[in-house]
Amino acid sequence: MSTWHDLAVARYLGLDLGGTNIKVALIEKSNDTWIVLEEHTSATEAEKGPSHVVARLAELAESFCGNPINDIAGVGIAVPGIFDAEKGTILLFPNLPGPWENFEIVGPIRSACGKPTGIINDARAFALSESLLGAAQGMDTVACLILGTGVGGGIVINGKIHNGSSGGAGEIAHQIVKADGPLCGCGARGCVESLTSSAALSKLAGTTTPEEAYRRALAGDEQALEAFKEVGKWLGIALSNVMAVVSPDAFVIGGGVAQSGPLILDYIKEEMVRRCHLWPNSTINIVSATLGVYAGAIGAALYGAITEGAQLSRISTT
Repeated sequence: MSTWHDLAVARYLGLDLGGTNIKVALIEKSNDTWIVLEEHTSATEAEKGPSHVVARLAELAESFCGNPINDIAGVGIAVPGIFDAEKGTILLFPNLPGPWENFEIVGPIRSACGKPTGIINDARAFALSESLLGAAQGMDTVACLILGTGVGGGIVINGKIHNGSSGGAGEIAHQIVKADGPLCGCGARGCVESLTSSAALSKLAGTTTPEEAYRRALAGDEQALEAFKEVGKWLGIALSNVMAVVSPDAFVIGGGVAQSGPLILDYIKEEMVRRCHLWPNSTINIVSATLGVYAGAIGAALYGAITEGAQLSRISTT
């Protein structure tokens, strides 16, 4: 009797660590087709500190990998910060409490599940999933932004995340677009993130949340509409720069603020049309993300496939 291995099938687990929840995705590659088999959410319990959080991640990984039905080949962890991939340790987690610096995260999870385990930034995981399974599926070069408390980014070229010499390339939102502008969490001034985060949008709109700003904008509130226009302007400038350097097939926009859809995307496109003169306007392709809140977990699972040595797509050399 043939097994699913005989049919060129492989399964991978992704864990997306957030400040409130850990999102889990189990995916399967059958020949050249990726399928999302399962999505699951568990509380992070971040207030209990790094040891507890890593134990939670390890427990989740073990529960999936320990089930022989799953027969998982590799595991990926998406994290909201900066890390040392070689050592598997955290360098900076700005939004999770506790002494995370130099804390080991990959080793305990690898030991618990007994599978090849890799770590990836959550925004890069988002970019990987949306380019291979989501809004930009089948495209060669994709630039992604995820708008929220922070603004993450990632660039995928020929099916592979572009990490650059630093291992952390793709930080589209840390372009400096306003000299001596607001202080950003990265320590620089005038970054795109400092001008377009959910907090920046809410402040411009005179609201406490971006959701409230969106409701007011839909109702025709002038200040809220101006807030979306201002945020769209800075994002449009940033993506115009990326267009000149990378010229992607598509820009994928996701995250909380992006859920306003055309309200923000139209302002971004308008600004890009105003600033991009090297190519026809038809080359500017801005689309909304399609994988929802599990995009990071799916991307983490895809990175688990990379770690295990799988080829992600027809164009990937992974």
